[in-house]
Amino acid sequence: MSRKLPPLLALRVFECAARHLSFTRAADELCVTQAAVSHQIRALEDWFGKPLFRRLSRSLKLTEAGERLLQPLTDAFDIMADVTTDVSADEGRQVLNVSMLDSFASVWVIPRLASFHQRFPDIDLRFLSRPLEEDVLGSGDADVEIRYGDGNWPGMHVYEFLKEELFPVCSPSLLDGVPPAEGLEDLQRFNLLHDVLSIGWEDFLAHHGVKSVSTRRGFGFNHSHLVMQACTEGNGMALGRSALVMPALRSGALVRPFSETMPADQAYYIVCRTADADAAPVKAFAYWLMDELESSGLGVIKAAA
Repeated sequence: MSRKLPPLLALRVFECAARHLSFTRAADELCVTQAAVSHQIRALEDWFGKPLFRRLSRSLKLTEAGERLLQPLTDAFDIMADVTTDVSADEGRQVLNVSMLDSFASVWVIPRLASFHQRFPDIDLRFLSRPLEEDVLGSGDADVEIRYGDGNWPGMHVYEFLKEELFPVCSPSLLDGVPPAEGLEDLQRFNLLHDVLSIGWEDFLAHHGVKSVSTRRGFGFNHSHLVMQACTEGNGMALGRSALVMPALRSGALVRPFSETMPADQAYYIVCRTADADAAPVKAFAYWLMDELESSGLGVIKAAA
């Protein structure tokens, strides 16, 4: 049977705001901004073609349409919460929805999934890869998220677990048959590969006071794993992020031709809603990830002699 329904997220936001009669308290409960709440409410009112709230100077009141929606929606969300809890708890198993960038998932998590399953056999992980601008925690699509940034996410439980350093890397084949690189000025002899969403060559070279290298040459990508693929295949010199290039450096697929390095101004964080910080599956995933990090002995790989 075909159902004509408004967006579920907008309904969820409306129900929360209507219960509280406050966009601010709804934002706190959903761990999103007040602006995000207002946006979803406006979208729902556009869908219905009528207002759902009367916006008074210091308070909110429901319109007749809003009153008709509130209780049935509250009952429906209560039923959904009950049944999903029952299904998740079926046979003692639990599902944890995790969001992270493709680059981190491919290098850090997927190669270690067997370790997680062995340690926590009753927790089933579901991975989401979403654009940075999507709020997967606020929408309820994810229970925990690995974020790369400055750690400033108000209303969330945030834990920094991995810092990075940046340094030039390349395929060993790129150095075959050419004079040895003796200093960063020698980068002028190579094509540069660019991660357009991360710290660029211009910042790195300025950090080391190098002005003689043009940074406009080469290929650019908006995903770190594509930069590393192009680099591994010998297409140029990339500015490697230590957390992401470690396996390739240890296997010899990439090398460090220069000793210079630069600390990244951002880091990796485990982020979840404050109310979920003590949930057993969230804590299990966070502790497992930190244990894997410690056992990996992640450190800066020294430049090739």
